[in-house]
Amino acid sequence: MTQSATTLGKFITDLMEARQHSNRSLAAAAGVSEGAVRNILKYGEDPKAREPDARTLRLIADALRVNPLRLYRLAGYLPPAPDENSVRAEYLADVFDALPPEKQDAVMGVLEAMADEPSQKTAIKEMRQSSDNAALEGMDLNFPAMIRDAANQLIVRYAMTVPTEVNRIEPDTEIAGNAWRDLPLSTRERITALIRHKLSLNYDPTMVDPEWRE
Repeated sequence: MTQSATTLGKFITDLMEARQHSNRSLAAAAGVSEGAVRNILKYGEDPKAREPDARTLRLIADALRVNPLRLYRLAGYLPPAPDENSVRAEYLADVFDALPPEKQDAVMGVLEAMADEPSQKTAIKEMRQSSDNAALEGMDLNFPAMIRDAANQLIVRYAMTVPTEVNRIEPDTEIAGNAWRDLPLSTRERITALIRHKLSLNYDPTMVDPEWRE
């Protein structure tokens, strides 16, 4: 049943039923509050649910005896598994990457016009406004979703659980096709600041700088 779950909340609900856990027993087993469990059960089902922090996800995964990467993906800390994209989508992505910048922008203009979800239109618009040499500079600082994705992926890659572990990021670590050392200092500072915030004890995604929100 969990194999067909497409949201974090549904996936956790299915696992709790299979493991015969109530909200209270799961909270006790994971060492988190019942409020944190209730929030995770709503995530992906209720748009008002807060983004769960990485440490809570790891503790819940351990308590439910499931690979934490499954939870990280469903929570958006990692991109979907490669096999979730169709062969046609993978091929079109390769074709797109081979196009010159002006043709890529034309394609994205069509996608922006055709996108149904406002969030999709906004994300595509932000990408189109990025500088043409963004890849050489590391990441476009005007594209907050990239900062968030980079922070999430580094948390998972290094299995970070406390703010000070941002110091474990190695210079050769690749982010968006660039070595960590080659990213602009301001970009690295924004990513590490967001990581520290996500791993802090009082992390509240509703209080994050609006620039960092998707």
